[in-house]
Amino acid sequence: MRLTELKIAPTRSWDRPSDENPLICTVKLSSEKATVETVLHPDQVQQVLSLVQNIVAEAAQRNVADFVSQVTAIEGPKE
Repeated sequence: MRLTELKIAPTRSWDRPSDENPLICTVKLSSEKATVETVLHPDQVQQVLSLVQNIVAEAAQRNVADFVSQVTAIEGPKE
């Protein structure tokens, strides 16, 4: 089986996340003959969110640095 979908969303997609509308994390695994979808326990959702938060922050920082580097290269040195 392989991971085909990892989704983090509010329980009710039409409403913002809150205590009454918590985030849930669903994981979908698929093979040639079967697909399994499960909802993670709320504690596990917090673990996934913490991991994703760090990954996204690092990626954003790297993307901004790459963008600045590209713009600087295009514009050339300022005099």
